[in-house]
Amino acid sequence: MQTLSPMALNSFLHRRFACKKFDPNTPLSKEVLEQILEAARLAPSSYNTQPWEFVVLQGAMKDKLLPYVYFNTELVKSCAVLVVVGYMHFSELNAAYLSRFYTKEYHERVSKGVEVLLKERLKNDQTLIEAYMKEQCYIAVGQMTLAATLMGVDSCIIGGFEAQKVQSVLNAYFNPPNIACLVALGKAAMPTTIKARKEKGSAIKYLL
Repeated sequence: MQTLSPMALNSFLHRRFACKKFDPNTPLSKEVLEQILEAARLAPSSYNTQPWEFVVLQGAMKDKLLPYVYFNTELVKSCAVLVVVGYMHFSELNAAYLSRFYTKEYHERVSKGVEVLLKERLKNDQTLIEAYMKEQCYIAVGQMTLAATLMGVDSCIIGGFEAQKVQSVLNAYFNPPNIACLVALGKAAMPTTIKARKEKGSAIKYLL
C-alpha cells in the first residue's frame, strides 16, 4: 500500500481550503468525480448507520438552486459540480434499514448498542435523531473534501442556503432527504487561502 510522507500530507492539508471562486470553464471529469463521491460513500459512521445521500447537480440543475444560496451565488454558479449532502428521514433509522449492512455476527454484537443509542441517548426523539444523522454526514464531507484535494480538485463546504427551498427544488424529481450542507467542487480561480488556526499547544494536549 502506498503511503504519504508527513511532509507530503501536510502539504495537502494546507492546500485544502474553502474556495470561494471557481473557474467556470474547467469541468470535472466523470472518473475523478466518481472517486471523490466514492470517498464520501466509504466514510466511517457510528454503528455503520451511513445515513447520508449525495445528490450531484451540474449545469441547469445546479443553477436551479442559485436563488436559495444567499451570498454564495457566484460560488455555486462557477463551480463544476454541486453536491447536496442529505441525511435520511429519522423514521428510516430502524432495524430493517441497519440489517442491510450487518452480517449476522455483527448484528448480534451491535444490535443492543443501537437500541440503547436510539432509546436512551436519543430518546427516540426526532430532533435528536436527525442531529445525530447530520453529524455523521460531516464525517463523509470531511473525507470527500480531503479526497478531492488529493485528486487536485478544490472545494467549499456551504452552510449558507435555504434548506426547505433546496428540498422543494429536488422534490420535483424525487423525495429528497433532509439537507445537511452543500459541497462545491471545481478548479480554484483564486489563490489558496493561508490557514489561520490555533497554535498546536492550544489545540492539542498530550497526557502521559
